[in-house]
Amino acid sequence: MIRLTSSKPLKKAQEVAVDCLSRRALTHYELKTRLQEKGYDDSEVNEVLEKMEKLGYLNDLELAMTVSQKRLKRYSRRRVCQDLQNRGLESQVIERVLAVTYSSDEEFQQCLTLAKRWWLQEGKRWEQRIQKKPSQRSIPRELWLQQKLAQKLVQRGYPSDMVRNVLYQVQTDSDEEVVNSSV
Repeated sequence: MIRLTSSKPLKKAQEVAVDCLSRRALTHYELKTRLQEKGYDDSEVNEVLEKMEKLGYLNDLELAMTVSQKRLKRYSRRRVCQDLQNRGLESQVIERVLAVTYSSDEEFQQCLTLAKRWWLQEGKRWEQRIQKKPSQRSIPRELWLQQKLAQKLVQRGYPSDMVRNVLYQVQTDSDEEVVNSSV
């Protein structure tokens, strides 16, 4: 009788770990979870994780810093913190990285920059919408713009009080530009 076996031999845990890390940088938690899902026992997984750390392939602090710096221009501190928590990083590592990357003044300025850019984009979108259907003019332009911007900024994780202050400043700046251009 011929015994049927799998044509592929099972990969060693270390090969699977290197394969996973070659595609994307992973946290300690993510790699451990992937190896456990593949059916490797805990002792083998822990051994591979130690080896990957010694070789420099696995560094949670460095990964957190990279992710934080990449998202600095697009997302709030709170959103980046949530993303890092979802990747299984320890709270001490997250706080350490965010303390280096984010300051409240810089976060406010980033929020303001996004709001100004979106104010112009959404203003153009509103004008196009009104040209197509003049009957949709029921909502005032500024109110519509404030709603759109507030929604986008909150989705990016900015606190509501910061969004309120930024919207007030953007509206004030746009009102001043209208006055200055008419003079």
